[in-house]
Amino acid sequence: MKIAIDVRSLMEGRLSGVEQYTTQIIRALLRVAPRHEYKLFYNSAREVLLPDFYGDVTVKSWQYPNAFFNTVQWMASRPRWDRLIEADVFLAPNLSLIPLMSTTSLVVVAHDLAFERFPEFLDARRRAWHRMMNPRLLMKRADAVIAVSEHTKHDLLNLYDVAEGQVRVIHSGIQDKRLPEAKEIIRVREKYSLPEKFVLYVGTHEPRKNIPGLIRAYQAVRAHVPHHLVIAGEKGWLSGMIEAAMPSPESKDNIHMIGFIDEFDKTALYAAADLFVYPSFYEGFGFPPLEALLAGTPVITSFNSALPEVVGQWATLIDPHNPAELAAVMKELLHDVPVVTEETRSEIVEKYSWDKAALSTLKVLDMVR
Repeated sequence: MKIAIDVRSLMEGRLSGVEQYTTQIIRALLRVAPRHEYKLFYNSAREVLLPDFYGDVTVKSWQYPNAFFNTVQWMASRPRWDRLIEADVFLAPNLSLIPLMSTTSLVVVAHDLAFERFPEFLDARRRAWHRMMNPRLLMKRADAVIAVSEHTKHDLLNLYDVAEGQVRVIHSGIQDKRLPEAKEIIRVREKYSLPEKFVLYVGTHEPRKNIPGLIRAYQAVRAHVPHHLVIAGEKGWLSGMIEAAMPSPESKDNIHMIGFIDEFDKTALYAAADLFVYPSFYEGFGFPPLEALLAGTPVITSFNSALPEVVGQWATLIDPHNPAELAAVMKELLHDVPVVTEETRSEIVEKYSWDKAALSTLKVLDMVR
């Protein structure tokens, strides 16, 4: 089978949820089914360094400014990707403009519909981008849609004109990383100037992640615990809301904004923390809570969207709209820190296997081609 995969999400060089999914599902496909022919395609006016993949793949690229390229696709439905790339089926790991002939098979991966449920969490540029992508039409055009959670499937069925039989739920995977050694944790502590005891958040700084709510909850408990708050991750849109939520200068000493974290350092960072808190308002899946648990760190996260489905049996769940509740749970767990057992880690690795996700994805691709 000739499989064409859209890798335009990897052009930014970041590794947030969609980029992580795209990278890992391709690696897993090549690992479990190297007999197929894989063709990766993207457009970028600048040079793009794709991640190293196992096996042989064909990479097809065009070097046009993306604003121009997307506008032409939006207005004229050109170029037709299947005229440029010979394939039995096209896989879109994310929402994207992907004009195809009506006879060409297309499978789209839906991660979340936050832009539909909570448009107020997006800035004007991103709202315009989603209008241009026209996800409603894309889902209708797709021969099959892969939802990364039951919650995302529920949103698809309720918000779009998508038949239930068209949607397949295939959970994303999680990388099985060994627990870091003490020397790795020491190295990361020194690299990022981490305090001895701390509560950790990892993720993009954007409104739906509810970082201001986390800061308010931490402020309510900081006098009762020795722990600092460490906030890691890149600034996203409307990140000024976080600055507005920061306490007065004399109260900021215990809050550390450490910015982007190298992927190589992430597991040791999770392991160094006493507690991981992820009070998001909405997630289609949610990698960070699973990553923290695999590093042996207990997790507090939200009782909403896909989070109870994905991580609920191993985490403590709270209402993200209630900072007082979050503060009370943080205080309780920091005084009596729960242990993440090896059994829990094994259950997570077994349930969220990238190889399983790849095999299930192949079945969908083969079904529609």
